Amino acid sequence: MIGSLRSAWEARSRREQVMLAVMGLAILLVVGWFAVLQPLNGAVKGSETRLSKAADRFAQLDAAARTGGLPVTTGQPLQTVVEASAAAAGLTVDRRREETDGRLTVWLTGADPGLMMTWLTSLARAQGVAVSEMTASRTDGGLLEAQITLERPAP
Repeated sequence: MIGSLRSAWEARSRREQVMLAVMGLAILLVVGWFAVLQPLNGAVKGSETRLSKAADRFAQLDAAARTGGLPVTTGQPLQTVVEASAAAAGLTVDRRREETDGRLTVWLTGADPGLMMTWLTSLARAQGVAVSEMTASRTDGGLLEAQITLERPAP
């Protein structure tokens, strides 16, 4: 096969060989542009977007850590503190159940993972409310469904 290609190439005039070489180079450049460079450019833009979102999320976490999150409220029931802080963080508590031992179990649906972790960190630092149990699963949209049991440690 290579021999037949070589003989076909040699049967062409010098001018035809130059034109075929230029056409082959042009095809190679077009294919390289659309098959390699465009997908890489899209990947770079996607990475830049994810980096920007991660930097914003880090700034939120850092600000919450530096300020201590929510103002400390003492004497309020655990359910009131949890629901108020969740609402302030932009999260919706879908269900809640008070346990007999004073713990509170809440269910969140469609929660942004970073927002939920910021809320839990802020709740722990500002209110002294700790997570004793947690289960979470990721939904198709990348959000979380979570069941979280919270408690105030004994003084």
